[in-house]
Amino acid sequence: MNDKLAVMLPDSSEVWLNAASQIRYHKSFLNNREIFLEKGEAFFKVKSDKDHRFDVQTSDGITVSAYGTEFNVQAYAEEPDIKATLAEGHIQIGQINQSASQELIPGEQVVYSRHTQQMQVRKANLLVETAWKDGKLVFRRTPMEEIAKQLSRHFNVNIQLQGKEIFDYTYSATFTTETLAEILALLEKTAPIRCEIIERQQQSDLAFTRKKVIIRKR
Repeated sequence: MNDKLAVMLPDSSEVWLNAASQIRYHKSFLNNREIFLEKGEAFFKVKSDKDHRFDVQTSDGITVSAYGTEFNVQAYAEEPDIKATLAEGHIQIGQINQSASQELIPGEQVVYSRHTQQMQVRKANLLVETAWKDGKLVFRRTPMEEIAKQLSRHFNVNIQLQGKEIFDYTYSATFTTETLAEILALLEKTAPIRCEIIERQQQSDLAFTRKKVIIRKR
């Protein structure tokens, strides 16, 4: 299951870390509220402090700034985009050594393309973007490729899609307490696919492989 983690910062701000995520901050955090999102995804509930700005910096030099608000930042290294989504309050997103920045209102999202190094503001579905911190998986006409990524992180498994047509399938569903096997069984009922679960196996060095799921057309 998803190994998300909730962290209380020295200023009483709260952070939820998604699977395979990591943050770092200095000992002098109370004087300089700067967080480094080294990898992954995090949801921030920032305690209001008008005298000390709260900055979240990614490895690509993207900085999300606030004084007291709630927002989500996704910066997985393998993804082509970095996303910052505002749930409440106000945030500002900019790049190191550049004066231009973007400001959001609740329900908006900035998408930064690592390829073009450009930002785009768009409307976001807050439930879809932030449900992970409550242990939920919410899909709204979500492509199979994105579903596979989220299931892979949530259950710590490798998922392989076999067949180009599978990538075009979309799903709308909300999962809360379902197991991986239950979710896969439900997906099989709504599309002509077959899901094969390959359990962990012990290798010659006594280490275990990761559980794998292969999804192919039925």
